[in-house]
Amino acid sequence: MHWPQGHEKIISFGVAIKVEGKAAGVWCYSAEVGGDCAVYRGIPMTWEAWSPPIMAALDFHKAMGESKSQLFKCGLLNLYFQKSRYLTLPKQEHDTIVSWIYAYIKDGRTPFPYSGDMGSDSYQFTVDFDSDVEIIPNGVIKNDMAAYNRAANAEKGRRRVEKRFADLTGDRWTTAELKAQGFSKDNIKTFVDKGLIKRLYQGHYVRNSK
Repeated sequence: MHWPQGHEKIISFGVAIKVEGKAAGVWCYSAEVGGDCAVYRGIPMTWEAWSPPIMAALDFHKAMGESKSQLFKCGLLNLYFQKSRYLTLPKQEHDTIVSWIYAYIKDGRTPFPYSGDMGSDSYQFTVDFDSDVEIIPNGVIKNDMAAYNRAANAEKGRRRVEKRFADLTGDRWTTAELKAQGFSKDNIKTFVDKGLIKRLYQGHYVRNSK
């Protein structure tokens, strides 16, 4: 992306993402898409100008008897797109306005949560489709998510075992004594497999002190 000097932004293009620091901000913009590039131009905007069309759209479609789910979709559409202008929001603003949409659908009078200037800068930048865009194969994303989920599930499993093991009292037991404390055959096997207790011989165990 080609940025004006001194202006660094992360543009989510309507997708709520959590960004910290100076990169976070509301941005109203227009998009001019050509065959080999797209030009994005910032538009100074106030909430007083942007919010009434959202409320008007919700009022109109509610009067038409549309369902709450359809009204919510209508609210989001008008939040992010109006008259060939787009809006991108950090997560905090997105979540606040989503809560307001639900409230407004219910009572039709909850005031819009923001007012004043959005702080939307008027700079522009260009995305060159040949040099600035990278397409990541969907399989890579799936593999990354699968690896993350495996690691997360393993961590959850470890915490469950440690929490269960914390209930164990004593240092030496027979199988019957462990079961008397409420531990199942699977619990005992897991404790052994994780190195938390050691099997001395058939039906006799000791706490692993290593």
